[in-house]
Parts: sequence; C-alpha cells; structure tokens
Amino acid sequence: FGTPKPGETMQQAMRLPAFWLLMLYTALVYPVQAGVGLHQAPHLIERGIEPTTAALIVSCFSLMSGVAAMACGFLPRRLPIRLPLALTGILLAAGALLMTAVASPGTGYLAARLFGLGIGGVLTLLPVAWANYFGRENFGAIRGVALSVQVLAQAAGPLVSGVLHDLNGDYRLALQCFAALSVLSVLAALAARPPRSAA
Repeated sequence: FGTPKPGETMQQAMRLPAFWLLMLYTALVYPVQAGVGLHQAPHLIERGIEPTTAALIVSCFSLMSGVAAMACGFLPRRLPIRLPLALTGILLAAGALLMTAVASPGTGYLAARLFGLGIGGVLTLLPVAWANYFGRENFGAIRGVALSVQVLAQAAGPLVSGVLHDLNGDYRLALQCFAALSVLSVLAALAARPPRSAA
C-alpha cells in the first residue's frame, strides 16, 4: 500500500489535503457502519424475514467482515491504498441498496455479505492509510483525532436511522441515505492521494 514515510507532526498533517480527505472518508463510512449494523435485524424482520433467519443473516454479516479483514492482508503492497478504500465504499453502497429490496432470506444474505466485506475492509485499511500517509512517529496523535470523528460518526448513524424510520415507517430512506454516503466515500477515497513526500 505504498512506502511508509518517517513521520508527520499533527500540525504538518493538518496542512495536507490527504488528512482532511481521510477524515472526510471516516465521517462518511462510519455512520453507515453503525446505522446499518445496529438496525439490520429489525429491518430484516420488518421485511418479512423470520427472527431466527434474521439473526443468521446478521451473523453472516459479522463473518464476512472478519473474512475481509484477513483478506486485506493479502492485497498487493504496491497497490495504492485509496483504491481498496474506494472499493469498500462501493461494497457498502451495494449492500445498503440491496437491503432496501430484501424480500427473501437469499437477498438478505447477499446484502449482508456485501456489507460485511465492506466493513471489514474499512476496519483494516483505514488505519493502514493513516500510517502510510503520515508515518508512525505521530500515529497516535493523528489517529486519536480521527478516532474522535469516528466515534461521533458512529453515534450519529443509528440516531439518523432511527429518526428516519420513525418519520417514514421503515428503513428504506435511511438505507438510501447510507448508500449515498457510501458513494461519496468512494469519491473521497479516490481523491485522497498520498502527500508528495509520502508518495
């Protein structure tokens, strides 16, 4: 995923577009992760899936997330990390959109697999991107700021999902909004080229 650089200070990192683009990516994908993940089972049940089957579908989502996290370690090291980051956004968007059309367990399993692969990729690749772009020396400080944004984004996702559900009577609009955020995350990832000193 590129050659690690010696290190940027927090102040240096914050002057670089890549810092804000990775921050934007974080703010876009984590509401999706938490908003869909927390409300996935109720959505499936509302779509006519038996509760036991819905639980199995959620388990499939978790399993695929773990598979993706391990698979990321086998990606070619020379591959620009913004490309797999963009792919995770595509998987999240596809999974969220497919969930809006769930009418059978088969569709639910497919949506869960796609979404789980995307989440597993995010959880593994984003910390690597921060380290590769800005180095290891100040990784804790830089990552700490990113984690603050991540936590706020994760807190917002389920809240948005719940409010939109109460307003519309189902999760369809919430899932469409999360799919839109995922598409925007693809653009942010592709734009987040490494700083010149890290290229």
